[in-house]
Amino acid sequence: MSKVVMIGLDGLNPDLVELWQEELPNVTSIMKRGVYGKSISTVPPTTPQAWTCVMSGKNPGQFGFWDLTYRREFAYGESHLVNSSAIEVDTLYRILPREGKKVAIINVPVTYPPPAIPEGFCIASFLTPGPDREFTYPASLREEIQKVIGEYIIDASTAKTNFRQMDKDLVLERIYHMDQQRFDLLRYFIKNKKCDFIFVVVMGIDRMSHLFYRYFDREHVRFTEHEKYAEALKNHYKFCDTQIGEILELLDQNTTVIMLSDHSVQRLDGRINLNEWLIREGYMTIRTRPAELTTLREADVDWSETKAWATGYTGQIYLNLKGRELKGVVDPGDYDKLLDELAAKMKEITDEKGGALDTVTFKRKGIHSGKYSKFGPDLFIEFDQYRWNISELVGYDSIYSYDTTKGPDDGGHGPYGFFAMAGKGVSAAGEMSGITLLDIAPTVLTLMGLDVPGDMEGKSLAMKQIYSSEDEQTVKDRLSQLGYL
Repeated sequence: MSKVVMIGLDGLNPDLVELWQEELPNVTSIMKRGVYGKSISTVPPTTPQAWTCVMSGKNPGQFGFWDLTYRREFAYGESHLVNSSAIEVDTLYRILPREGKKVAIINVPVTYPPPAIPEGFCIASFLTPGPDREFTYPASLREEIQKVIGEYIIDASTAKTNFRQMDKDLVLERIYHMDQQRFDLLRYFIKNKKCDFIFVVVMGIDRMSHLFYRYFDREHVRFTEHEKYAEALKNHYKFCDTQIGEILELLDQNTTVIMLSDHSVQRLDGRINLNEWLIREGYMTIRTRPAELTTLREADVDWSETKAWATGYTGQIYLNLKGRELKGVVDPGDYDKLLDELAAKMKEITDEKGGALDTVTFKRKGIHSGKYSKFGPDLFIEFDQYRWNISELVGYDSIYSYDTTKGPDDGGHGPYGFFAMAGKGVSAAGEMSGITLLDIAPTVLTLMGLDVPGDMEGKSLAMKQIYSSEDEQTVKDRLSQLGYL
């Protein structure tokens, strides 16, 4: 039975871990001492739903959001902002205290308002509205952590400015300061709180990747030679590796360390303006063309003449279904036919120069299930392994664009994250394949000697690690002596 320290590095790219592995000795140490591999992220690979899958072991249809916003009615658009009170499924921070385990979660997305964890602790994430709100549980924890790290930095963005729009040198300094706080808090909790399970999510690699990817990747459509920023992203990977090394020195032999990411951030090649495409192809009707880029909510859409609309940054399409949406026009009998038609046409969309995109589509019913799945997008599109994202805005003069309205963006979320685990009960089995985010919660429970609930959808990765390599050979020798082998 182990204690578990879990370190989430949002946006950590397994391909970059491999590329820079020789300069990441502490991550490499975990890989060599245990198991590691690419982990399959969610569809789409977005932060809120991915980390909630990690915490619950359940697919997004069970808790009902696929991005930063969601719907609980069949409205035109997603009107609710994700928050912890929307998560009705069991999570590790609910299950473990019932089993008498002491839990701390630090900066895990979708933990605002901070959930009340019996005998435990929570510091909420970047979805906290501002430092003037209660973002800790218990409330007294706020004053305690301020003595450790000073004023808590909620995110690289400030209340008034998105991090993409900030001066690069200023935001670079802020990201390092923010991540240093997370690691310092993890050290503090390990030393002082005697927790059985601590889970911290560090956001800096995600933010750095969106800002600095173009400066090192020569295949980037906006590759830029820059002496100062050429190694900015790699240096932050190395900074996190150094911090992880210091954490490892604090862990006793009864503790298993898990490090993981929810998705990667990778090179972004462009965006498909998907609602513009739907308008041009006759699936959406606009009464009046906007004079400037306009959100779907503000656009003058004629819903009585619209069959489909798109949301999000990665490619999510809803159908305007009769009997479901208020002004639905698509006959339920044509539901799959229309999805198949849209999917086929999505695969014909090329890049700006006419080059083919490796596009994959997923019907919601084929990949998501559960109480809230009915409110989700009907079709998901992965344009060129997510190297092409989408814009849902209306008012472009082309179906192609690049930057968001929130500023320039060098990277997009990729379909794979990273996973590595070492410590008590984990043999040095090396690389694993087929890891999914749904496997993480069952793995934690198994490591801690607890039963995995039957409604968790993942498998425990620790089940394959019952014997260390030394123990396994001892048992094999004994069985051989007994004539069984």
